[in-house]
Amino acid sequence: MSQLEQRLAELRFLDGIEKVEHVRFSTGDEFWIRFNRPLDMQKLHYVVKNRGYKLLKFGGLPSKLPRGLSEVLWNGVTHVIVKKISGWGKFTSSIGLEPDAIGKIAVDLHGPFQIFMAMNEDGVQLLYDYLGLKYVPPPPPPKPVVAPAKPATPVAKPAAAPVPRPPSQAPATTPPVVAKTEVTTPKATPPEEKATTA
Repeated sequence: MSQLEQRLAELRFLDGIEKVEHVRFSTGDEFWIRFNRPLDMQKLHYVVKNRGYKLLKFGGLPSKLPRGLSEVLWNGVTHVIVKKISGWGKFTSSIGLEPDAIGKIAVDLHGPFQIFMAMNEDGVQLLYDYLGLKYVPPPPPPKPVVAPAKPATPVAKPAAAPVPRPPSQAPATTPPVVAKTEVTTPKATPPEEKATTA
């Protein structure tokens, strides 16, 4: 069972919860809990403050417009939960420009229900704290499997084999001619002949 399916199963049948939804947007996934009774704003404010966040009123001006116009200009968000916000951010949130939030509280414009929208895991954890449930963070994403790099060894190219020549073009091989030279040495005359001739 995936983490998301487990959360949907944990929250779906809790007392006071009407519906649990995982909503996909191009900007990211959101986790919506639709309650069938008003939220305990005092308890929520305590949980938000305890976790180091701020709960701000939102959309005061658009919500006061006539119903048909407010449904066009206002998405029902009444509160936002932020980590930090400037004075300018507080002003712009009061006229309907949403700050970067981890969670939102909205009223269903077509029914009596309140909706808690968790924008990320911090918002989900805050929701679990409010509901008194144990929060289990999602497992880290699996690391990509990388094959070990093979050592770069130079590959020796095979030596080129000699190209055989056709027999007709092969040079004639004749044994080398060695010249024989006779060395003549003068014969020595015996001593008797020398004496007779004298």
